[in-house]
Amino acid sequence: MITHHRAFIARRRAQRPGEEYRDLTAAEWDEFLAHFELRKVALGTCGRDYGTPCAHENACVRCRLLRVDPHQLPRLEEIHANLADRLQEAKEQGWLGEVAAIETTMAAATQKLDAMRTAGNATVHLGMPDTRPAAGRSRAS
Repeated sequence: MITHHRAFIARRRAQRPGEEYRDLTAAEWDEFLAHFELRKVALGTCGRDYGTPCAHENACVRCRLLRVDPHQLPRLEEIHANLADRLQEAKEQGWLGEVAAIETTMAAATQKLDAMRTAGNATVHLGMPDTRPAAGRSRAS
């Protein structure tokens, strides 16, 4: 399998222009590494692709690409409680646009909190892979 994969890569590279496989400059490498530094946020790490802008204008709690650091669970709980207080105030003041925005953010925060709370408790048994060849297997009745 590895030999076939290497042959496939060699064939693909032979079909593409050689300048695509040049060595990176120091400036390009530094820019690439800086990309990962810029993805560190208060709650964890942003998982968006290299060179892509933030689609949520840094509203990280709402973003599905946010990978929350497990050590930041108390901070996320604090943010959620603060949102509940802000939602109550917005409802009292009749700020319907603010109510809708806060409800959206709260739903995302709740989803992340639930995922974090259940992730530590859930054990997934993957089993052992069956290494017997498929041919000649008998079915159990």
